Amino acid sequence: MIPRIEGLSHLVLTALVLMLAWLAPGMWQPLHAGAWTMPEGKGQVILQGSALSSSQSFGPKSDLYSSRPFEKVEVNLVFEYGWNDWLTLIAAPQFLYVHLGAPGSSTYSGPGYSDVGARVRLWQDDSRVFSAQSVLRISGTGHSSSAAAVGNEDAELDLRLLAGFSFNLFGRASYLDLAVAERLRFGDPPDEFRLDATLGVRTAPRWQLLLQSFNVVSQGAGKGPYFNRSYEYYKMQVGAAWEFTPTVTLQGSMVSTVFARNAPLENGMVLSAIYKF
Repeated sequence: MIPRIEGLSHLVLTALVLMLAWLAPGMWQPLHAGAWTMPEGKGQVILQGSALSSSQSFGPKSDLYSSRPFEKVEVNLVFEYGWNDWLTLIAAPQFLYVHLGAPGSSTYSGPGYSDVGARVRLWQDDSRVFSAQSVLRISGTGHSSSAAAVGNEDAELDLRLLAGFSFNLFGRASYLDLAVAERLRFGDPPDEFRLDATLGVRTAPRWQLLLQSFNVVSQGAGKGPYFNRSYEYYKMQVGAAWEFTPTVTLQGSMVSTVFARNAPLENGMVLSAIYKF
């Protein structure tokens, strides 16, 4: 059982990022990681699908209880293009399917968020990179009458600082990718502080082991009946990436909520295909 953590503060999470930022660098080229910008005239297309389900939730004291079941499928098509070496343009449409079980079953199926933004490289050397990213997330659900669309109906602005580090871990080429984000959510949902981390380790010439953590802390409560409480949740994702060809990488992961407050216990899988051009 994971010990209870009362609302991890922004200062603690930021301090963790700064502490990790100065890991001893190695002398190898970085694997695929989100902090790096694309070379000028180069890009990548990422097709990613995730399927999550839940029938339990964490309460105000992080105790588990049976809750309204739901299933969620997201399909994202991400385009990244290097306008020049320090500026990468981003566009990502999404398909969303959400089904809420009894009582009062409800389903939404259709456009989700469409992301438009850019990542700017701030500084880089042979093994470290720091960048900033801004993405506007435009909702495709409109003000749907379906309860399954709640939380996906209003625009969002994701502002984040990213850092990437390449090094050798137990003699294996590795990278660490970190992101600290402020997500401004318009409408009823509260704004969120986010901390994402990815550790990639080259276990074989064409294989990477991926360990990822996705952490969200709401900035207080929002408005309306669905967002009248603050919340937090922490997810772990474990998977592997296989370089099928020099330009195509396939990735599969399992994801689970390891701790939360006023949030569902979600379990599922993520599959991705990355094409570099």
